[in-house]
Amino acid sequence: MVPTSPQDVQPTLTARRQLWLYVALFALILLLGAAAYIQTILPLLIAGAIVAVSFFQVLSFRVLFLLLLLLFFLISPAIPVSEKHFSKPISAGGFFLQDAVLVLLFARALFDYFNAPRTLTLFRPTRLEQIFALYVAVNLASAVYGAINGNTPTYLLGDVRDFLYFLLFWVYLHCFKSEADLDFAFNALIAVGFIFAAISLADDLLIRNFVRYNSGISFLLVASTLALLSKIFTERLSIKTPSTLIMLLVMLAGLFITFTRGLYLGFVAGFFVMLFALGLKRSFKLVLTLGALVLGVLGVMLVLGISFDRVIAQATYRGSSALGDLDVSSAERILEVLAVLDELPNHWLFGKGAGATIAVYRFGDANVKEGIVDWWFIHNNYAQVLHKSGVIGLLCLLALWLSALTIAFRLFQRATSAVARQVLLSATGVLTAYMVTSLTSPVMTYLNTNFVSALLFASIVFFNRLERAPLRAHIRLC
Repeated sequence: MVPTSPQDVQPTLTARRQLWLYVALFALILLLGAAAYIQTILPLLIAGAIVAVSFFQVLSFRVLFLLLLLLFFLISPAIPVSEKHFSKPISAGGFFLQDAVLVLLFARALFDYFNAPRTLTLFRPTRLEQIFALYVAVNLASAVYGAINGNTPTYLLGDVRDFLYFLLFWVYLHCFKSEADLDFAFNALIAVGFIFAAISLADDLLIRNFVRYNSGISFLLVASTLALLSKIFTERLSIKTPSTLIMLLVMLAGLFITFTRGLYLGFVAGFFVMLFALGLKRSFKLVLTLGALVLGVLGVMLVLGISFDRVIAQATYRGSSALGDLDVSSAERILEVLAVLDELPNHWLFGKGAGATIAVYRFGDANVKEGIVDWWFIHNNYAQVLHKSGVIGLLCLLALWLSALTIAFRLFQRATSAVARQVLLSATGVLTAYMVTSLTSPVMTYLNTNFVSALLFASIVFFNRLERAPLRAHIRLC
């Protein structure tokens, strides 16, 4: 790898000035959070100021990525206002505050790309990059077809916006200069996830009396927790250290209060795939350790007077009293899949296009009346892709994720550096978790998780490039 100095990364920033930028960023986050409860226009004006200032190269990629994490986790969660959460969305006209940072990341990458000196160093695209490009082409075609098909513009634009976060894959590849950049990204994911889990626990236990807490953002917490576990498994952190143990317990408790069975299943699947990658010799001890921690979390919940019956009720029952003991959550998901399969013969090859809806039966909640509604959000991710992009779209989705998983697993077995082993093990676990969770929630194509999925894919390609051409693996700086 070509050596570089800190001046190569940020030629206009000293270490002290960059530290003050992080302090200012934290103050900005607090200001945005406070402003969200006063009026919407002020946070948007501040976001516009950030965009303007950034063109003078004040904000680095690292700062922007950290800002994106903070906005998704803490300040502007892309969830319905009716869901339990300590913050309400900061949005205007269907766009969230983090969308400004998304545009800024693309603008920053393009600005640096066109102003960087041209070099003759070329990369032959890896297999994962080629599949990713094919997946992008299929989704663009789906968006065009959705527009031609007359799909609802609001839903169409929403699907396109969600997919733009997935395209951060190319921004990450452009900005990742060395392993230190990936190390920062995953450390930031862990740290912000811990803060989110701690605030969520305090809000749910002290204010909301232990109700089913939002899982729309907690899918990000799955990635944070598995990333922390990978750092422990690769011996970059010791679970015997009190701070590490507290972080893990808080994050596990944060996952627990979501009462989302699909999230639980995905997390457990990702955990065991990580153990499989590590090998059988270490797995038994790690299983016992995590099992003891989970039992500890459950024990604390029982001490607080939270019964298993209440846990089960929170995880399954979300209807009116007239529904009795019906498992509303599962019933609605089954009905959605059946509706997709019923319509599939009419558009099985290419689907109905981005923004497509489907008539399904909803039992009713704070936003929807009970009965047949024209629904746009299919909880089974595979059924949703099949409905909107057809068999071709589903095959491309599976090819992309399965290829990424197998490549990450293979690279992990050969990796020697501590950072590479941690990042690749994280990717292996999180990709598995998201694929399993997508049976009940569409996290493989979800607004709140796409930017993290893009991070995983870019990390895999980064280390794949290093393996293929270590002497030419220098990536242009951001």
